[in-house]
Amino acid sequence: MEYYAQDELFNRHDLDNLRLKNTAVALGVFDAMHLGHLEIIDTVVKYARENGLRSAVYMFRNIPKSVLTNTDIKNVNLFKKRLHILYERGVDIVIAERFTKDYMKLEYTDFIKNYLVDKFDAKFVCAGFNYHFGYKGRGNTEELRRICGSYGIKVHIAECKSLDKPVSSTLLRNLIADGEMEDVSKYLGRIFSVTRRVEHGEKVGRKIGFPTANIKLPDFHVVPKFGVYITRAKVNGIWRPAITNVGGKPTVGTQEPSIETHILDFEENIYGKEMEIEFYHYLRPIAKFESLDALKRQLESDKKAAREYFANRR
Repeated sequence: MEYYAQDELFNRHDLDNLRLKNTAVALGVFDAMHLGHLEIIDTVVKYARENGLRSAVYMFRNIPKSVLTNTDIKNVNLFKKRLHILYERGVDIVIAERFTKDYMKLEYTDFIKNYLVDKFDAKFVCAGFNYHFGYKGRGNTEELRRICGSYGIKVHIAECKSLDKPVSSTLLRNLIADGEMEDVSKYLGRIFSVTRRVEHGEKVGRKIGFPTANIKLPDFHVVPKFGVYITRAKVNGIWRPAITNVGGKPTVGTQEPSIETHILDFEENIYGKEMEIEFYHYLRPIAKFESLDALKRQLESDKKAAREYFANRR
């Protein structure tokens, strides 16, 4: 998969002088990579394969609405995760723009001419039903169809993806913040997960027979509701059942939020290694226990609940 951007991350090609040939392009922010986003991406990949084109996704590294409204909107996925999902869907090319105050001045007519026509040589474009682009969002799906049509570019507009309610990135952020992991998985089309390198912690869990692998999420990433979750952890390519504490540790007097995972039947040293955590079920709120022995008894109960949960999923 080729990657074009204005940064030095990953293996990438320069975006400024980009000149592609014969592409089918998916347009969107693609921050959550939910079912609606995946439908757009899959449509482009399928059309490209059937028509001898190269599939491309044009998206943003950051969330445009954060820049437009000067608000802190959290990411559902780290950017590396988004790239991995696109790779798994069979996308040939990813073009990742950083939305800036300079970029937001770009007129929608110039975007179509300078990007879709000149840079991408697009023959097919797919976007969501509520897609807006260009200065002040003046470009919409009707204008996209009209102007692309004048260049001979075919346009497909995906309808609103809805299960029991419309799927959106905002919905996903709210569900994650509320700990509704079953619903999160339903609207994402996969289990919600985070991937980070394991850091050293206070090693309190190890003292009571519950060693934990600790990770930190960047400030711009959405954090699940504080509490204890039934999870799975992937280390060295192997998935294992786990329980994860998100938040503080009041029993030992630590209020600083953290994400600590106890992997069942696992005692290897994994400091510095990358670990992916899948969140399946919110088990209970964080509680302060009268003693470490009481905490240990509760953790044993949590482990039992995790074993039963995964046994029933088979």
